[in-house]
Amino acid sequence: MNAATPTRKRGRPRNDEAATPSIDCLLTASADIFARDGYDGVSLRKLQSELKVSYTFFHHYFDSKEALWKAVVDKLAGRTTSKVLEALNHIDEDHSALDALKSAIGVYIRSAFEYPAIYHIYQQESQRQGPRLDYIYQCYFEAPWAYIRELVDKVILDGKLKPLPIETLFFFVQSATAPVVQYPFYQKLTGSPALSAEQIENHIQQSIDLLFNGWHQ
Repeated sequence: MNAATPTRKRGRPRNDEAATPSIDCLLTASADIFARDGYDGVSLRKLQSELKVSYTFFHHYFDSKEALWKAVVDKLAGRTTSKVLEALNHIDEDHSALDALKSAIGVYIRSAFEYPAIYHIYQQESQRQGPRLDYIYQCYFEAPWAYIRELVDKVILDGKLKPLPIETLFFFVQSATAPVVQYPFYQKLTGSPALSAEQIENHIQQSIDLLFNGWHQ
């Protein structure tokens, strides 16, 4: 070895030398932190420290915390919305508008268990008016729920359902995601430390059955 070449000391690498995560991993990890601490409780410095990446790494891709937050929402809400719209459009000889409506609601509830962070973010932002709520609603709820309203109207005209305000339907469906966004409360109610795949699927199917068939025998 050349005597002029400095010898690197052993030890943990500095943040700017740490392995750079993929953007997908960065957004997933950032989503969990936004879900835990809320938008106002997060800073790029805090994310840098928790995720062990350089401060310049964030600024290479995102010029602000708001831009990162929008990217997080786009990744997770976009994924869910795409699945919901696919289910809503699955109408053919073997699948009626009512079938599509039930399927889409099931997809939405199931996605809360698959991507819980975005549902915590929804809950945080839905408690106050503001640009972030506007972004979520305009990008990921306004058009899908307009389409759901059309399907509901069609099913009502077909005599398959009685009239129901669309906002009542919306908040009933939202309430079915409570085991995710109120998980400590769920644990208190059930005495169960964790949700099994069987419990999740049963909750989804029972929610759909309760909505469309009621509680009577």
